Amino acid sequence: MKVKKLMDSVKIEYNVPVPMRDGVILQADVYRPEGDGPWPVIVARTPYDKGEVPELLFLDPWLAARRGFIAVVQDVRGRFKSEGDFRPFMAEAPDGEDTIAWAASLSGASGAVGMWGLSYLGNVQWQAAGRQPSALKAIVPSFTFRETADGLGARGGANEVGLVRSWGVFMGFDQVIRRHGHNSNELDKHIRMLAEASDGIPGPTYWELPTQPDAVITRYELPNLSGPDSRAVADVPPHQEKVTVPSLHIGGWYDVFIQGTIDNYCAAAEKTPATLVIGPWSHTVMTAQQGDINFGFAGNGSALDYTTSILELTFDWLHSWLTDGKAPNDELPVKIYVMGANEWRSEAEWPLRRAIETPWFLGAGAALKAQADSTASSVTFSYDPQDPVPSVGGASFIVPSPSAGAIDQGQVEDREDVLVFTSDVLNDNVEVTGRVSATLSAQTDGRTTDWVVRLCDVHPNGRSYVVTDGITRVNGEPGETASVAVDLWSTSMLFKKGHRIRVQVTSSCFPRWDRNLNTADGLKTGKMRVANQIIHLGGGHQSFLTLPIVPAS
Repeated sequence: MKVKKLMDSVKIEYNVPVPMRDGVILQADVYRPEGDGPWPVIVARTPYDKGEVPELLFLDPWLAARRGFIAVVQDVRGRFKSEGDFRPFMAEAPDGEDTIAWAASLSGASGAVGMWGLSYLGNVQWQAAGRQPSALKAIVPSFTFRETADGLGARGGANEVGLVRSWGVFMGFDQVIRRHGHNSNELDKHIRMLAEASDGIPGPTYWELPTQPDAVITRYELPNLSGPDSRAVADVPPHQEKVTVPSLHIGGWYDVFIQGTIDNYCAAAEKTPATLVIGPWSHTVMTAQQGDINFGFAGNGSALDYTTSILELTFDWLHSWLTDGKAPNDELPVKIYVMGANEWRSEAEWPLRRAIETPWFLGAGAALKAQADSTASSVTFSYDPQDPVPSVGGASFIVPSPSAGAIDQGQVEDREDVLVFTSDVLNDNVEVTGRVSATLSAQTDGRTTDWVVRLCDVHPNGRSYVVTDGITRVNGEPGETASVAVDLWSTSMLFKKGHRIRVQVTSSCFPRWDRNLNTADGLKTGKMRVANQIIHLGGGHQSFLTLPIVPAS
């Protein structure tokens, strides 16, 4: 690992006022390197409290200043030290534009500004960059979504109830303090009410119905990630089409926003310099240990490929673009971690053109194989929304538990409402790198239901670990056989010789996604019923998984 010379001291200015165009004052902490400069400026805008230790660990503005940046960390409108009302995403474009202009004019600033940060902090970068502020030269929108309706508040038509409710409750405490801080009795009452909701995660807070509109979000007047106002402004494409600056995209295979990160990169790379880095990580956990599996020392975000760290890579990239106007090196634009092989690999493109879309068919006898059954058959199960399949691992973000990552699926696969299809023992390594999908020939006796498909790696000891999964919510005529497409998003996994490939098919994954109650108005009324499900195999109704398989070199 390269050791870079760092400056010895950092000067910090706390709660520096930043005026917005409408007169609202936002507050920022400014971290300055020693010396007069001029220094490039980098800006992070957060709703999570600019002074909180966890947030500062992700951003490390001290390291940024020691590396020769003026680092600005700002509370967004309506959060913590900043004035105004917080409505998720609503003011981030104009406030971001104003903040960048202010940052460029700071004493000692070079006039070149970049942005960095993950998740919500990533989306605000797209919104600001879409305004094309002249001082903005580069952005690093990491671990962030692309579409609110398919990747933030919902996925495949199902609601991300685990994410939306836990985030709303977590964000709600500052809102309650602002709303009732003038009245100690009211403040105490509402803090206790919200604390009860927090204590109910996981538990009654997730189970409460209805989910449309969301009962928990509505009752406590919580910030809503999936509200109509948020959806109107947070989608990345309308902002991205106006962005002209280079971008660095960092994500993780077990991150809840992995496909959004990839899609943002692909769209950016069509017209501006863009770089993509994907590790084995989950949302906010950038270590090699993901769930039950350790993917090797090189997969740690603090020792990325034995040569650098996520933050050092970020600051190297930003410094080069903000000072030299070019990328820091001539490396290929895509760097991915191949799980199973537990190694980094550089690529010229994404998706990989050499990956071959290969169907693996679900067959009789719980088989998963390269050839389809010629004889038609079917398998059945019943899905009861009062007893949903629990969320166990995967690319999820459910606070405080269960955790994301490669977690043993034993408790899931032992259930009668989970169909399991398994390949023979692999005679050779099989690398799957790219976007995974499934096509089910499916039938239900209700007007609506969900189909969940999960790809797993079965180790020689028989334990099955989730690799990636997806969900599709369907509506139609009862008893009708339909071809259902399920998007499992992207991954990179080497299924090793001696392992087996497994597919799960079921109808729920709770509390990650809300339960389909199998009734037309169930999400609004709470009315539910048991659904009888059929998956057709072989003959004229094939069900299969499509894997992007990279040929062995």
